[in-house]
Amino acid sequence: MTTPVHPRDMLAKFPLVVAIFWVPILAIAITGYVPVGGAVRTAVWTAGCLLMSTACFINAMRCGRLHCYLTGPLFLLGGLASLFYGLGLLPLGKPGWGIIGYTLLAGVVLLTYLPERFLGRYR
Repeated sequence: MTTPVHPRDMLAKFPLVVAIFWVPILAIAITGYVPVGGAVRTAVWTAGCLLMSTACFINAMRCGRLHCYLTGPLFLLGGLASLFYGLGLLPLGKPGWGIIGYTLLAGVVLLTYLPERFLGRYR
């Protein structure tokens, strides 16, 4: 049995999901693989993560979507890590962007699907 969608769940509105999640994810992926300057990558990754974090926090408050309580902080930490690494303040070495990117990817996969599968969609 599936849980009905909460009327205030932003994730139920496809154009909004594309704008606030898929566009930043695509921008992060592109700047992660295409050779761009560190300042561009820092700006894109920081802005993308902070946009998604803000959307998650808002959605958690609006409808209580469980994974938004978890991915909001993840994206916030990803945005801060991107900013600090890009500014040279977070010593992750040469593989720093990969560490941040793969941590975000693994975190999103684990924190989006598993909690809602076992605990339900809304709080």
